[in-house]
Amino acid sequence: MKSLLRMAAFAAAGLSLVGLASAATYAKQDRATLRALDKITGRSTDIVVKVGEPVEFGSLRIELKACFQTPPDEVPESAAFLKVFSTHVTGNELLGMTLEEKAAAIPAATEEAPVVFSGWMYASSPGLSALEHPVYDIWVIRCTAPAPVKLPDRVTIPLGDEPLTDDVPAGVSLSDEAPALPEEPEPID
Repeated sequence: MKSLLRMAAFAAAGLSLVGLASAATYAKQDRATLRALDKITGRSTDIVVKVGEPVEFGSLRIELKACFQTPPDEVPESAAFLKVFSTHVTGNELLGMTLEEKAAAIPAATEEAPVVFSGWMYASSPGLSALEHPVYDIWVIRCTAPAPVKLPDRVTIPLGDEPLTDDVPAGVSLSDEAPALPEEPEPID
């Protein structure tokens, strides 16, 4: 019953966000910046995740499926669809488990990584859809696109009367004479 009420609350909050977000225009980006907190050490780390390229953080594997960002002239919002897997069971995850639960958890973690979180995370509302993990917290900071390619510095050409050798196309000489025309091939009977 409690989980049903919780799911209803998440659905209502999600629908209200969809209603608010429908006015915003989102641009699809190919990477996201996430902030990960190790609750044991108290250290936070920013992680850049590309769509389709999983990243390991501690005992978690994070996969970014999609990321959307509002343009700079609108209210800032980032929405990312993440899948987070537990790569191995840590000691803190075993706390509070019965012996039967521990025996069931350890082989399952080595065979296939269980999904710890799968869903949308919003930068403006990190508590709305949060990762529930005893050791780590992860939330979305922003979605980004790759930086544009920087063009090389501008090349200045010295002024002068003589042509530069780079200006002469291949096969053309520096003389003032017109190049000879190629000979026509003989017709084949």
